Amino acid sequence: MSGNNNAWDTNSAGEGLSSPEALAARFAGLTASLPGFGFLRRLNADGTIAYPWFSDNVTKILGFAPKDMGVNSNGCLHVIHWADRDRHLDAIRHSAASMRPCDEEFRAITQSGQVRWLRGASTPRLENGQVVWDGVLIDVTDGRRAEFRLDMLMEHAADSILILDEAGMIDSANTAAEALFGWTASDLAGRAMDDLLAENGGGNGGFLAAVSDGRPRELTGIRKNGDQFPLELTTSEVRMEGHRLFVGIGRDITQRKATENALLESEQRLRAIAGNMPGMVFQRVLGPDGTMRFTYVSEGCRTFLGVEPEELLEDPELFLQCMTADEQKLFLAALARSAETLEPLDEEMAVFGAGRRRRWLRGQSRPNRRPNGSVVWDGVMLDVTERKTAEQRLSFLAYYDPLTRLPNRTAFLERFAGARENAARSHQLLAVLSLGIDRFGIINATMGHSVGDQVLTASADIVQSGLSRNDIMARASGDRFLVLLSGHTSRRELTEMVERIHGLAQSAVHVAGDEFEVSTSVGVALFPRDGEDAETLIKNAEAALQRAKSQGPATLQFFTKEMSSRAAKTLSLQNKLRRGLEHGEFVPYYQPQVDLVTGAIVGMEALVRWNNPELGMVSPGEFIPVAEESGLIDGICESMLAQCARQNKQWQDSGFRPIPVAVNVSGRQFQYARRLITALETSLGESGLDPRYLEIELTESSAMRDADSAIAVVQTLKDMGISCSIDDFGTGYSSLSVLKRFPITKLKIDRSFVMDVITDPNDAAIVDAIVAMAKALKMKVVAEGVEHTQHLDFLRALGCDQMQGYLFSRPLPATEMGQMLADGKCLHFGPAPRNSGTAP
Repeated sequence: MSGNNNAWDTNSAGEGLSSPEALAARFAGLTASLPGFGFLRRLNADGTIAYPWFSDNVTKILGFAPKDMGVNSNGCLHVIHWADRDRHLDAIRHSAASMRPCDEEFRAITQSGQVRWLRGASTPRLENGQVVWDGVLIDVTDGRRAEFRLDMLMEHAADSILILDEAGMIDSANTAAEALFGWTASDLAGRAMDDLLAENGGGNGGFLAAVSDGRPRELTGIRKNGDQFPLELTTSEVRMEGHRLFVGIGRDITQRKATENALLESEQRLRAIAGNMPGMVFQRVLGPDGTMRFTYVSEGCRTFLGVEPEELLEDPELFLQCMTADEQKLFLAALARSAETLEPLDEEMAVFGAGRRRRWLRGQSRPNRRPNGSVVWDGVMLDVTERKTAEQRLSFLAYYDPLTRLPNRTAFLERFAGARENAARSHQLLAVLSLGIDRFGIINATMGHSVGDQVLTASADIVQSGLSRNDIMARASGDRFLVLLSGHTSRRELTEMVERIHGLAQSAVHVAGDEFEVSTSVGVALFPRDGEDAETLIKNAEAALQRAKSQGPATLQFFTKEMSSRAAKTLSLQNKLRRGLEHGEFVPYYQPQVDLVTGAIVGMEALVRWNNPELGMVSPGEFIPVAEESGLIDGICESMLAQCARQNKQWQDSGFRPIPVAVNVSGRQFQYARRLITALETSLGESGLDPRYLEIELTESSAMRDADSAIAVVQTLKDMGISCSIDDFGTGYSSLSVLKRFPITKLKIDRSFVMDVITDPNDAAIVDAIVAMAKALKMKVVAEGVEHTQHLDFLRALGCDQMQGYLFSRPLPATEMGQMLADGKCLHFGPAPRNSGTAP
């Protein structure tokens, strides 16, 4: 280009740009688009400082008109925070003495009393023997506030953060550092960083020489107890108030080192991007003949558009060539409207920059009409690609499942409306299928969620391959899918298609080198027979699916009206259960446990009873399964624990002999042990009951479902002083090698074995074996369901420790149980039974 290629060329022909008015208009336009304001400062011959000029933007930033920006007797602006005034004046005097640029940074108090951080620079020059500064101040309040937030967040950081001085001595450490190295923050303070590393630099700050280049290093850390561990450490040098400090960020990378390294690199890239504040300042001119050109563009166009600033000034078509044809038309139309109305131009466009990478730019510029008819826009354009990508992502997530990329429930409902109209118009049938993969949780539990997700996606692909163009498949939730079959005129044709989809859903999929036999249960609801709207059909298809799953894997079930009434009954029961919890309708009934040597009551089991105002006394067999399925069992258990602990403490305070009360808990509660333990701590704390007098009963099947986890929970309860027993023993599949690891004190023989010990030799042999095994493991044995004296004699002959059953007492409400304890009721035995040694 020729020498007349300056981006701020003031001699462009035909436009009179060299006039003071034009220059002023251009300067005003540019300053109006910047997040700050310009100023002029003068150091008078008598040493006083004056500010003869501020740009109009000062009002926007600080709320003061330029004429109201006064100074005090020292020449300091009134708006400058008192704590920053001396430092700012020193910087001005130093700049005047050295004639070097003055770094401007201080807090300013706005007219409304707010504090704003300003940062910029001013350049000194001599004018008539006086030092004059031309400067710009930018509002950097948001950035400074971010720094303060960083300080607040330091203590909440998951990573270890250490602040070091120049000698490599630790100045301060956060909580994560304490956990990482095993030292308290006060112990770490004053300690050399070399002491925490196996690769120490020999003292005297050798650590800093090795790793203070700001890059993450893989080192070997040393904990207080001497254990060594892989450590990723990033140390950066910072300057604060004239001092050099080093910030060390460390984390234990024993596990998932490769993944964490990748995440760290990604984080560093994002921080670098965020720190650059991408933007492009421009001046655009639309001539009277409709031609567009640029008279100024900043360096940002190189990043956004992939062209040099000089190239864009010479050939403005390069800007249009970065857009698609449609984007060009929209941009030129918006430009013409802004030129005609002289309203600010808000533009958002997609461009293809360097490497044909698509970027989204958002710009705002203010037009001014010149005397020759040209319209000039001074503005700023920012890269909003990330925001637009996020908006598109959110739009996608609103209607599609991110894992399978299938439509979601919302999209399914919208598309159903169109399919329904077509079906009604063409007298066609529709079918809504609810598909649920059987035992999918086992895949997640054994192979991990990553493999589970792949199995889920592969299974969905197989089903989708069998659908026609007009059919719809959506992911409803978890392992559940919805399918809408349309375009069928006969019930037979539709049924055949349903059966075909059901067959496709029973397929083997190959994932991560393994083959998975996937079975899927399917529930079907037909339009218009089973409903006329999407919600009703989906609800009925779900009801059919629940029935299908109850009948076994890979079952196909069409909806019937009976399913709807059953589902409604279950839902009604759930609502009543929830209200029952709120109104305290669940109460414990106590069944005493009797010592088979002394006949005395030595314990009791609390059995939940539900006394509903509408339903009366509801059988546990009816409401317990619904409570477990809905999760309400947790609240019922917590209520029982609280009531039993409080009641037992009241009995003890009344002078009754202390005996334990046992409360049943479900397997679900052992899976979420934290809540169970919290409930126990609360119940014991509020009642004041000694933990020895509260027992927990866990069924054998629940205990063996995840034995290692159950053992850990039982051990925790034992450490709290709470004993545990295995209930319904004999009905599950216990391994003796596992059972002996349980820190339990008691086995309870299930009543199904006790009831027939007199008539069934097999049951008698099982009970004999259980008692012998418990004795060998030094556990007590309680027999449930003892209803006849023959049962009693048989159990005493075997050496069974305790019994529980209607022979002595039915389950009693608290008042009757208290009366029994007050009466000192005992079990009276006949002649001691002879131990036959074997079952009859």
